[in-house]
Amino acid sequence: MTKAALYYHFASKDMILDAVVQPFVEAFGHVRDLSRVDPPASARTIIEGLVEAMAGPGAVLFAFVNDPSVIHRQIGKGDIASHQDAIVTALAGPDPTPLRLLRARCAVGCVQAGILGTALARRALAHASAGPTSATGTGGTHSVSVGDDVTEPLVPDDVRREVVEAALAALGC
Repeated sequence: MTKAALYYHFASKDMILDAVVQPFVEAFGHVRDLSRVDPPASARTIIEGLVEAMAGPGAVLFAFVNDPSVIHRQIGKGDIASHQDAIVTALAGPDPTPLRLLRARCAVGCVQAGILGTALARRALAHASAGPTSATGTGGTHSVSVGDDVTEPLVPDDVRREVVEAALAALGC
């Protein structure tokens, strides 16, 4: 694809970034919506949704992990911070205490660190043992290509399950 072809469809770099990040913003918004129903979805359902958002369309964040200006731009534009606040509030439960709010923030942080940390560790391991690694997305399945032949999910299912359990433990569930 040429630069001219890309700019035929997108008028600016910001529009390209918006298009790349939009599926994650929508998935994160869906998790926020789970937290706003009355009564809110269970903590497990919210955490599982958050894990899927981070490991699925959130895999795009893997490409920007070393460029905080990209995430900062999206936080201001897409109001991701208010989405996260709604998720934290739902996880803290009705009439949350400061301790419950702290545990809810820790649970959300557990998901973020568990998914992105695992992806970064896998990239480093793949780079050390097999050469360059890249994050790719194909048909909604986000994966890491290792070397020339092997394609693995960005974060395997067993890791996703462990991240969910660790986040629930942070909540005290």
